[in-house]
Amino acid sequence: MIVGFNTDIKYKNEIFHIQTEDKGKNNPTVETLVYHNGEILLSRRVSYAHMQGKPDLREKIKTMMKNSHDQVISDLKGGKFIHMLSLDTQVVEDMSLDEMVMGHLNEESS
Repeated sequence: MIVGFNTDIKYKNEIFHIQTEDKGKNNPTVETLVYHNGEILLSRRVSYAHMQGKPDLREKIKTMMKNSHDQVISDLKGGKFIHMLSLDTQVVEDMSLDEMVMGHLNEESS
């Protein structure tokens, strides 16, 4: 098993955690997971069973892991996973109803 990658990415004011790991000799798979608020939004798995016994296998797996990790980060930054988020959530601040209405009206008039 090869040590993987962990990266936190901020996108549209949300934090996503991307984790890529080698599942090991008994499960020859590179897995990349995207977490948001502790939940898995996406899982990508690529088998390398066909490469077992080939020279430089360890280096090839590292390259697969890096490519998978970087591709998911690029896809995230490119907005490919935005449909997985509930964009109708709002942060409710400690304001009176009048203050919230006035803030909303001010935003619309800008």
